[in-house]
This record gives sequence, C-alpha cells and structure tokens, in this order.
Amino acid sequence: MLKQGINIIKVKNPKEGFEVCKNLLYKNVSKTSVLFLSGGSTPKFLYEILAKEQKLSVGAVAMVDERYITSSKIIPIKSGQKSKIGGSLEGTNEKMISDTGLVSYIENHARFYPILQKNENIEGTALRYDDTVRYLFNYFRKSVGILGIGADGHTAGLSAGIDNSEFIIQNKSDLVTSLNNFPGEYKERITLTFLGLSKLDLIIVLAFGKEKNKALKLTFKEGSVEEVPARFLLQKGIAEKTILITDRSI
Repeated sequence: MLKQGINIIKVKNPKEGFEVCKNLLYKNVSKTSVLFLSGGSTPKFLYEILAKEQKLSVGAVAMVDERYITSSKIIPIKSGQKSKIGGSLEGTNEKMISDTGLVSYIENHARFYPILQKNENIEGTALRYDDTVRYLFNYFRKSVGILGIGADGHTAGLSAGIDNSEFIIQNKSDLVTSLNNFPGEYKERITLTFLGLSKLDLIIVLAFGKEKNKALKLTFKEGSVEEVPARFLLQKGIAEKTILITDRSI
C-alpha cells in the first residue's frame, strides 16, 4: 500500500520481512550497483541470510553509518577474516556486519568500504569517507541503501529529539558528517547526511516489533525533520523511491 508516497509492504513477522527484503536486493542489486548497509540490531539477521545463501551479486558494499571509537588497533583487511577490526572496537557496526559473514562473502567478488581507519580522528574520518561516498555514487550506475528507524525516530546516524538546526544548515553540501551528541553510549557517529541519503536510487527501510510502533507513528506525524529524522523519507523525491517493510499496522 501507499502512505504519503511511501510504498509499504506489510508482513506477518520479521522473518517474512527479511525474505521480502532479500528478494528485493536480489532483484535490484547487480555488479553495477553499490549497496549501503546500516548497523543496528534489526538488519543483522538479513545480513546472516545473505552471507549464508551467497547469491548476492554486487559491485561494492559500503556503510550508511558508524559508531566512532578511538583506537589504534584496527586490523588490516584480509579476505576470509571473520572480523576486520580489533576487540577494542567491539560495538561498531562494521564488526556486527563482519561477524555475520557477509563481508567475507562480499570480498570474494567485490570490495567492502568500511568507515573507520587506524589512527584517524572523527573529523578526518568524515572527510575521507565523504570522498569515498562521492566516488561510489559516481562510479556505479545504481545505489541501494538499507535503513532502519530507531524507537525515537532516528535513522542512519542522524539523531532525533535534539536541536539539529545548526547541523542541518552546515551540511547542505556534505554527503557525510560527524556528530558528537548522539543519545546513548556511543555519542560520536559518522553518518550519511540527508543529502547523502537522497543520492540513493532505492531506499529499503526495515521496522519490526512493537517497539517500533511509536517510531512509525512519529515518522508519519506532521512535524520537522530536525525533530524526527525518519520524516526525511516522506519528502518529495524521497518517498517515491522508498520501500518500508514492517510487521506493524500504520
């Protein structure tokens, strides 16, 4: 069904939702595509399925957002490693994705672009990854992103419920930015901006479980994007290329 321009696919449970998402990826992603992956707990099972089935054909895989953790112990990438980062970086999105086995599979035929690098501050990380993202959008014919919606209405690493006015103004031309005020344990984040997300050709959003009821209600409620970043998905030009897969009634 359509709601405020977004194509909503209602499923019975998360397992069915992951199957729907998996099939959408198999249909819409190819060697001429770059796939951007979000962190968080919601898509982890999806990544495990993709790693197990080993059917995904893609030109490159990159990340939507990352928890910035200062460390000099990032392990160099080697194909076949279960995780590419050290134990001191436990909790990063990269480690979660790596531990599903998906990175090892991807590296058999394509390149994985992590966000974190050894001995690099958060500002430098954002600037370098901005260059990487621009290269990927320019090089590949198609881009697809997997996003989630947090219980507070945040998406990617764009925080909700705080004054983001200055952040929004400063990032009219940046595709990637850094934040140091994200609520919770990991306050420092590197993330695609709204402009960066708008460059995606297809956005697939996953929202499962009763804890997402409030988030979805906030998303579709009239109000500012600064307050609830997920409302970005309702904007003209974005909604038309967004698919929301959920087991919630909206």
